[in-house]
Amino acid sequence: MSSSDWGRRNLVDGKPTQFDFVLSLLMNHMGNFRTSALTKIGLLAIGILLHGPLSAQEQQGPARLLTIWAGMLPIILSAPHGGRESIPGVPVRRGIGVPQFTTERDSNTAELAEAIGRALGDRLDAKPFLIVARFERKYVDANRPPGAAYESAAAKPYYEAYHRALEDASERVRHQWLGGLLLDIHGQGAETDTIFRGTDNGKSVSALQQKFGHEALTGPKSIIGQLALKGYKIIPNGAGEAREQRYTGGYTTRTYGSHRGTQIDAIQLEIGTNLRARAKLDRTAIDLADSIAVFARQFLLAR
Repeated sequence: MSSSDWGRRNLVDGKPTQFDFVLSLLMNHMGNFRTSALTKIGLLAIGILLHGPLSAQEQQGPARLLTIWAGMLPIILSAPHGGRESIPGVPVRRGIGVPQFTTERDSNTAELAEAIGRALGDRLDAKPFLIVARFERKYVDANRPPGAAYESAAAKPYYEAYHRALEDASERVRHQWLGGLLLDIHGQGAETDTIFRGTDNGKSVSALQQKFGHEALTGPKSIIGQLALKGYKIIPNGAGEAREQRYTGGYTTRTYGSHRGTQIDAIQLEIGTNLRARAKLDRTAIDLADSIAVFARQFLLAR
């Protein structure tokens, strides 16, 4: 039985179980390398230790309004604005003095991020890390700095739980792979059939470009390049005007991007309304997963 078969059989509420993590770690790594028995035991122990704290199934409190997967790839998927659940005892944000304030949900981005994660698991025989906010944006905006993200002391633990999960995933990617990719999934309605790229005009992917050049961001084996080849309209796509102007990235890319010395290259993807519609959601997820898999084989997994 393949590791992807085990991954499908050992999910609880859409998340890999600890058994799934450890078994997949063994099958993906031990079977492919001529390692000593002692090294294999060490890998198993590392897998168990690294997995434990990130399992949301065993956590209480604010983590119950997060979906968290412990990954086995140097890829992190996050979705801060697709949540549909209220937070007990927390009033709706008013946004007084907050620029570009909104409480609008990025519809179906939580579902899209999870669908991308599942499809990546099928293509790469291992799951990415996944952090999804299931609380509504009108209570907490997880893609803002603390002062603009929440207004109630009761909301603070939910914001902190989300970013603790992102920090934990980033640390594990650094520890196991020495670097990786964070894709922050958002939705926009300005151009309904378009995907906007946000990297603060290359800052949040500085390590990637330093190592592989601009080709890794816009070339034919980049995520953006692959999506363009599939017929998606990407802004900017590297041809002609290459500057990001409308959506340049948010708090997540600015905080976790490699320009901060994190070794994690961060890209915000603003996905048009039509591409997130229920009828197109699976197709969009599959095309994104295919594109990410091509990029990963070229630039991440061959490190």
